[in-house]
Amino acid sequence: MFLKFRFLLLSLLIVNIYSCKSTAALAEIESMRKTVLDKNFTIVANSASPVAFANVRGIEKLLPPGSNLANISLINIQNNFTIKNDSVFLDMPFYGERRFANGYGTETGLQFKGKPDRVKTSFNAKKNKYLLEYWLNAKTESLRISLTLFANKTCRFTVNSSHRSTITYDGNWESLKN
Repeated sequence: MFLKFRFLLLSLLIVNIYSCKSTAALAEIESMRKTVLDKNFTIVANSASPVAFANVRGIEKLLPPGSNLANISLINIQNNFTIKNDSVFLDMPFYGERRFANGYGTETGLQFKGKPDRVKTSFNAKKNKYLLEYWLNAKTESLRISLTLFANKTCRFTVNSSHRSTITYDGNWESLKN
C-alpha cells in the first residue's frame, strides 16, 4: 500500500513540474518583444470586469448578451486600444460607477487620442510577459492604464480613472501592419 502511495505521489509531482513549464515559444516571445519595441500594436477587448458592479443588483438585463455583473461580454461591441509610435488611441466602453458627473452630451466611454504624459515598460522574463503603464490626461479626467501583454497574443489591461471606478479588460493584441 505504501509503495502505491509513493508511486502516485511521485507521478503527481512529475506531472506538476511539467505543467508549470513555460509554454511560450521563443518565436512568440521575440514577436512580442519586437511589437513592443516598435510601439505599433492594437488591442481588441473580449470582456470587461468593472469593480463597481460587485454589489449592484437589478441591472443584469441592461447588459449585453452573454454577460453577468462580474464579466461583461464585449463581443460585437466596438472597442479599441491602439499604440502607434508615441501616441495612444483609446476608445473603450465603460461599465461602472462615475464619481464625478460630466455635462450632457459628453462621451460615456473611455476615450483618448494623443501622447501619454508618461510611459513605463518592463519585461518579466520568468513569466514571459510585458508590463506597460501609460499615464494619460484626457479632456475631463486623468487615466492610468496598466497593460500586460502575453506571448500567446492575449492581454489584460486595467484602467484607473480620476473620475470613475476601476475597470479591467481582457482581449487580444496584434501588430499593426504598416
